[in-house]
Amino acid sequence: MITLSKTHPHKALFLLLGLGFMLSVQAGRPLTVDDANVNDVGEGHVEGWWTRGPSGSRSWTVAPAYSPIQNVELGAGMARDPKTRLETQNIQAKFRLTPSQDNGCNVGAVVGTARTTGEASKAYVNALFTCNHAKLGSLHTNLGALDVSNSQRIGTWGLAWERAYGDVTAHMEVYGQQHDKPTWATGLRTNILPKLQLDGSVGRQAGQNLVTLGTKWMF
Repeated sequence: MITLSKTHPHKALFLLLGLGFMLSVQAGRPLTVDDANVNDVGEGHVEGWWTRGPSGSRSWTVAPAYSPIQNVELGAGMARDPKTRLETQNIQAKFRLTPSQDNGCNVGAVVGTARTTGEASKAYVNALFTCNHAKLGSLHTNLGALDVSNSQRIGTWGLAWERAYGDVTAHMEVYGQQHDKPTWATGLRTNILPKLQLDGSVGRQAGQNLVTLGTKWMF
């Protein structure tokens, strides 16, 4: 495991990876794997979620995003572990490189930087590929990289499938980083109001459970 904090290295890494290299934006809570789409111009959303991670660590995350111009979405986020008081903050830009298709594929990309308490900022990039099918649902693929020091960079990856069943959308995903065991997760989301979503997911990483509960407000 790469050391990011002298006092709480594993929790620092969990916060950084959870918020930074695969910040879930347009794909929507509770997916961690991102999709290749962005909000329409002048529209945005704010996601917030609670996570119980490996080794019993807990954190809160808030992540707003807004699209000021066509095919570009600006995002930010903050994750905090209330017990250790570790925080990770990030800013990023997401680009839709090819047009979204209801029955077809498109490409996107993310560039950003994240910083955990007591550490230098670390850049990340993510290539996004999404394929939609009217009956089978959507498949999202991520392939990226995260700087963990001035001289070291690790690869990141993810694969997710999601499909709507009436008012509820279900997903399954697997994602991870170079030299580490992957995380498997499944979850559900539904709108409880026209622009307010409630969601949750459960997962497994290195023999330990991962649980998230969250909301997404769209404006």
